Amino acid sequence: MSHLTRVAAAAACVLLAGGCVQERLYAWGNYDTAMYRYVRDEAEKPAFQEALLHVIESNEAKGKRMPPGIYAEYGYQLLEQNRVEDAVSFFEKEKRTWAESTAFMDTMIAYARGGRQLKKPTPLQPKEAK
Repeated sequence: MSHLTRVAAAAACVLLAGGCVQERLYAWGNYDTAMYRYVRDEAEKPAFQEALLHVIESNEAKGKRMPPGIYAEYGYQLLEQNRVEDAVSFFEKEKRTWAESTAFMDTMIAYARGGRQLKKPTPLQPKEAK
């Protein structure tokens, strides 16, 4: 095989392999790591909220479709801070982006506008043995 043929074959392989690379359907950013840290330690909440906001801003700036649940999750974080109208705005965005979330987002909007406070459930205490 001549040198030119080998170079052409190598170039063809590189081009074919490059064509197989798929772009991810959604850009999640650092969401998974931030969520994991937050679930393990509530002190990580500000970092989690920042990661959510980064995913939102990054996807919106690039005109990409938002990953499912990101608007709703950020809205929930805002609702926990009693920023009701801001939360509702993100619940509405989730509804517009993901039609299948409409019933749940309508429930969250009604809950938020009903003035209810969101509280984390208290852990169950073990029952005493009788």
